[in-house]
Amino acid sequence: MTGQRPSGARPRWQPPAPGGRAVRKRAIGASDRKERLERWAALLERDPHKLVGLLRPSWASGNDLTALGGNPSAIDLAWDDPVFRVTGLEARSRESFKAYFGLSNTELDRIVSGSWRVPIRSAWQVAGRIRNVADPRPERMLMASVIAMVIVVVGIAQWLR
Repeated sequence: MTGQRPSGARPRWQPPAPGGRAVRKRAIGASDRKERLERWAALLERDPHKLVGLLRPSWASGNDLTALGGNPSAIDLAWDDPVFRVTGLEARSRESFKAYFGLSNTELDRIVSGSWRVPIRSAWQVAGRIRNVADPRPERMLMASVIAMVIVVVGIAQWLR
C-alpha cells in the first residue's frame, strides 16, 4: 500500500459551487480537535449553573439551530467566542461546527441535542458531554467498572444461594 495517505490525513472535498471548481478542505488534527473541544467546554464552565438550550437532533431537524428551551444553545455560546471565529469558525451552522471541531453528526448530536422532555441542561453537564466526546476513554473506563461491579454482585448473590 505504498503511496496512500493514512485515513486521518485524507483531505475532504467540498462540492463545487455552480460554475466553480472543487475546493479542498483540510481535516483538522487530533490535537487541534481536542484543544478546540476543551476550549468550548471551558467556555461553558465559566458559568457552570447557566442553563443551556438544547437543539433537536440532526436527523429530526436538519440544519435548524433554534434551541428547544429558549435559552442560548452551546452553539450560540461557542459562536460568541471571538477566538473561534478568528481561528476559522465560518458560520453558525451544524456543518460549519462539524468541520471546525472535527465532529460527526452523532458526536455533535451527543453534545448539543435534547428532546421535548429535556429541552435545557446546565452548562456543566454540556461541558461534560463535550469532554466525553473529546476523550471518551474515562467514560469507557467508568462503564467497564460499573459492568464489572454488576458481575461481581451477581456472582456473590449466586454463590450465597
